[in-house]
Amino acid sequence: MRTLLFVLAAIALVAWGFAGDMPWLWGLGLLVGLGALLGDKDPVQARYAEQGAETPQTVRRMRSRDL
Repeated sequence: MRTLLFVLAAIALVAWGFAGDMPWLWGLGLLVGLGALLGDKDPVQARYAEQGAETPQTVRRMRSRDL
């Protein structure tokens, strides 16, 4: 949700900069957008990280077929 708010603020700043002919607002909007992009914490974990060294069933089947 925070990322969405930052992106909307960045879009608003860039649009305001174009409408008001203030190039420094474009740069500020781009910096806010970059901060939203890089500041986003991805909550998604690795798919098989909690399984340890165990491989998925499909990988074991492929290895047993000598592919």
